[in-house]
Amino acid sequence: MTQAEFNAYIQEKGHIAVSCLLLEKYQAMDITPEELGSLLLALYRQRLDAAGGAGQGRDEPYPGEEGRGADPWIGWALEKGWARWIGEGRERRADFEPLWRKLYQIWEEEREADERAKAPHPTAEGGFDYSRIVKELDRLRGSLSVTVREQQLIQEFNLKYGWSSDFIINFFRLCSQRNLIQIKNYKPLAAQIHRAGVYTLEGLASFMSEVDWISKQAAELKKDYLGLYNMVTVMEREYYVKWHITWRYSHALIVRAARESVGAANATFKYIDSIIGRWHELGAEDMEACEEAIRLWNEEKKTQAAARGSGQAQGKASRRKGDKERGSSVWSGFLDEGGDGL
Repeated sequence: MTQAEFNAYIQEKGHIAVSCLLLEKYQAMDITPEELGSLLLALYRQRLDAAGGAGQGRDEPYPGEEGRGADPWIGWALEKGWARWIGEGRERRADFEPLWRKLYQIWEEEREADERAKAPHPTAEGGFDYSRIVKELDRLRGSLSVTVREQQLIQEFNLKYGWSSDFIINFFRLCSQRNLIQIKNYKPLAAQIHRAGVYTLEGLASFMSEVDWISKQAAELKKDYLGLYNMVTVMEREYYVKWHITWRYSHALIVRAARESVGAANATFKYIDSIIGRWHELGAEDMEACEEAIRLWNEEKKTQAAARGSGQAQGKASRRKGDKERGSSVWSGFLDEGGDGL
């Protein structure tokens, strides 16, 4: 087959168009990176369906009331709420309108937020309107509850991080939407945003969407592998940010590390961090390398345990030998200095 024939064949097979906006906002839509591949397959199967089912080998329509339908990828998209049924009988097809409607809502909310931020506001001297920020924070909480420490924190955001009034207000709004309304939530999040070099309102919205996804993944880890059902703490979220954002480990690799903590007496996020930290030091970045690191670590632990057992046995033998050389016996404590019985 010539290259021209191959190019023609590719064109004949067609293409799946995936919006870059969808890939940019997938976390805001509660889609994990691992789920993107399944979503792409579902879109592909829907395209085949729209073309008449060519290549699927399916002669019957989707079952009328069964949740998953005849195709596992389409059924999976239906279960996730990304697709819906349209049509009746043999014309029954899956439609991805719910997915695009949710993407539209996210786009509309961000556009409205940008318009609010660009609207003229009376500002204090120097362009920083401290009182407007405090009023907005009170409004979000529904009461006059801003503490002296929070007032100092607002000043720190402006002086230390260089954040504008609009940026700080949007930061508090996004925190409020996620029920992060205490100073212990604000400070570490703000530090992360500053370290990440986020300085635009769009970048702030994307970062906070990432926080949503991270909290969800951390909660899954905590429940499924550590057996803990309380809320994810700021420190636990920090651990996940380090593993996934800073060190670039996928959720699948983080789960693999969590599996190693099952049954451990001190199974915590710190324990998982020690495992992933070893991988990072060794440069293990894929599943194969991490599995090898686990194998070597288990062998090292066995060797250390065997060495401790051998050392304890040698110590006991040495003590027995010393006692024998000194002429001591089990009765030595019951004998007087002359060797006669008491």
